[in-house]
Amino acid sequence: MSLEEIKATLRRYPKLLGGFGILTTAGLILYESPQIRKYLSRYVYDKKSQEPDKRRTEYIYIKYHIYRESMRKMQQKHEEDKKWISVIINPIGKWWKAAKHSVAWRLLNIAQTGSQTERLKAVQQLVCMDHLKDWDFRHLAQICDARTSISLARSGADTRWFMPVPRRGCFKNPKLLLSELHVMLAQLRPMSCVDHFFSKYFPEQPQLDDPSEFFTQEQSIVLSSQDTDLLKEIISFLHHITKDPAVAAKVIHRGGLVHLMELRKLFNDDNETLATLCKVLANMSIVPDAVEHFFASGWVGALAEWQQCPDLRLQVISAKAMANLDHDDPNQSTYPPNVYPLHPRVRTRHKPKADIVFVHGLLGGVFITWRQRDRKPTELGLYGKNAFYTSESDDVFLVGEQKRVNGNKQRQLSKQQTPEAEAEAPKKVVNKDALLKTSKKLEQKPLSISDAATKEFVETLRNEAELDSDWEVVHPDVPLRANDNCCGRFSVAGNEWCNQDTCEEYTNCWPMEWLPDDYPDARIIGIDYTSAVTEWSANFTKYCPCEKGQGHIDVRASTLLERIATADVGNDRPVVWIGHSMGGLLTKLMLLKSLDSQVPQVQQLAHNTKGIVFLGTPHRGSPIAKWKQHMQLILSPSIEVKEMEENAPKLLEMHRRFMGCLHTCLRHVNIVSVAEGSPTMLTTFKFPLRIVTEESSRIDYGDFFLLKDDHLSLSKPIYRQSFLYQRLLHVITEAVKQSDGNGPKDTEDQSTPISNLIITNILAAIVKGAKGILESLPRDALRFST
Repeated sequence: MSLEEIKATLRRYPKLLGGFGILTTAGLILYESPQIRKYLSRYVYDKKSQEPDKRRTEYIYIKYHIYRESMRKMQQKHEEDKKWISVIINPIGKWWKAAKHSVAWRLLNIAQTGSQTERLKAVQQLVCMDHLKDWDFRHLAQICDARTSISLARSGADTRWFMPVPRRGCFKNPKLLLSELHVMLAQLRPMSCVDHFFSKYFPEQPQLDDPSEFFTQEQSIVLSSQDTDLLKEIISFLHHITKDPAVAAKVIHRGGLVHLMELRKLFNDDNETLATLCKVLANMSIVPDAVEHFFASGWVGALAEWQQCPDLRLQVISAKAMANLDHDDPNQSTYPPNVYPLHPRVRTRHKPKADIVFVHGLLGGVFITWRQRDRKPTELGLYGKNAFYTSESDDVFLVGEQKRVNGNKQRQLSKQQTPEAEAEAPKKVVNKDALLKTSKKLEQKPLSISDAATKEFVETLRNEAELDSDWEVVHPDVPLRANDNCCGRFSVAGNEWCNQDTCEEYTNCWPMEWLPDDYPDARIIGIDYTSAVTEWSANFTKYCPCEKGQGHIDVRASTLLERIATADVGNDRPVVWIGHSMGGLLTKLMLLKSLDSQVPQVQQLAHNTKGIVFLGTPHRGSPIAKWKQHMQLILSPSIEVKEMEENAPKLLEMHRRFMGCLHTCLRHVNIVSVAEGSPTMLTTFKFPLRIVTEESSRIDYGDFFLLKDDHLSLSKPIYRQSFLYQRLLHVITEAVKQSDGNGPKDTEDQSTPISNLIITNILAAIVKGAKGILESLPRDALRFST
């Protein structure tokens, strides 16, 4: 059959020819499919190819030498169990382990179902248990209820007592989180705050292109700078609106705690944002039924971890939130916004014997103003930013112990360096972290003192040797001047003196770390509020127009007074106020408002006030307010600065009323005024500025001292044995003694009428008996004669 005939035959059957060609092509493609897939995989990413094949069984192959060693140990243990001593000891050990576990389970049951006294004792015993294994803690944590879990956290229990946060290794898609936050905030309408925030910062979020809801730790999360800034703005806005308990309750019931947990995972390394987020939690903790929500969302364990965090802000704010949630504490107090408990931060067995309240001034803060004196003089920024405050490093908020640990590590590393490495290193080293310079001391220069006795004394001081009681060591910050009738110790005896010049201890909050050692039974409270020098830095009004008038001193004092009274300050115990700069003005105005109030809980603040310490308080105004007249267009002074003009009528009227109260209803209050003796350096123009003059800070009542420090250093003692700190201790001691002295005196006064009544009754009985005897004498005489 020729080729032409074959072609003619195929033309008769075209369908057969086409089908044969298609089958041939398909067979070739199937045959070459592995090669084709391998070639295309170079250009196309296949997710399924990265996933393991679940149908195929996977095995773990144990190396023979490891298997042989484990078998040898098992056989050795089996032989040891057959010995007679093991036969006796092993049952005892098993019984002891079972007994310890059963005790823990029994105590937990008592902590959940017993009376309040039994619950408190059971929680204390559970905190002391350190012999349990990890699985024991996890099992007990699963059994714990919300009340017991918070009680354990408030008592300083191990963090293993708490369940880990839900989906710990997973992060929610930030785009999806923004969308959910927008929906949650939209449900709070109608609110002027929400409408203003949406129109200015938070528009409606677009639909997601990526359907994935969570990312694991191995996956990279793409988060733009715009999204990061927006999430931070949302956290700050939540801090603003949750100051209202009604709004905080709505946020909780709409799943706000779950969203905040996801934000915590995203900003886990940003302590500044975490501090703001913790403030939101502290505002929500005031809601009555918030305990179960905090427990179910895993926030109890997270707050317990923050209580042991080296960051000062997270420690205090988390302790505040836990104190608000702990309704089982017999000494429970509620801490609203702007009020922070510095001590105690855990449960105590007894009620505090005194309340010590610290109120900072302009540009200050509870975590900034009350730090230890810096070795380098502090400088003030023109727009309300201090060089120490604006550092991006979080080391400024580390507690003293953590800083000492960090310093020891640095010294150990420096000691390990070889001389060759030190020689190769450049001689000029620039320390970028200016915050930790306080622990470094200058090299001791040789003494050029001619007097042998003085030289010996200085050498003795440097060597930290003990001095005899005959020596008197003057405080380093001894006042330059004082009024005639002042009292106070300006020196310390040699046997009581302790050289702290070379001490490496440093604290960023001396009321929290120093005062509890001297007065452990006192409650120390820090007041925090936002302020500014110029309108350019007044960022606390950007979220809502309702904050525009909060800068007035009268409005601020009313708000703080209400919240301080909510914290049960001055309830049957003395109150000592320490006010720095504008904080002293707020203290005066709050006491005046307390006297005018009709609420007993507010009135007790003024009636139980026993001492006030004014640190650089401008009673008659400050010269910096003259900026309004000379540089108003450039600086735009804030409301606070405008109200503190020199000889402002409101300040003079408030001071007149306060002085009148000191001579009448507040005559029992011990007043100490401290003024600045050196100007404060202004960093912008590098010129000295006298913020509060001596005449403005002086009042004709109590003790007055003029120190050589500048305005910012008045609230920062150099160490414990400084005049400023010791004078404050003296005020607190006098307040506590005065309060303790009133108790026995009142008891004696109350017992005097009772004793007088008893004596009167005895005398009346004696007189009545004598009268009866005298009346019976004539009758007896007549009867005898008859």
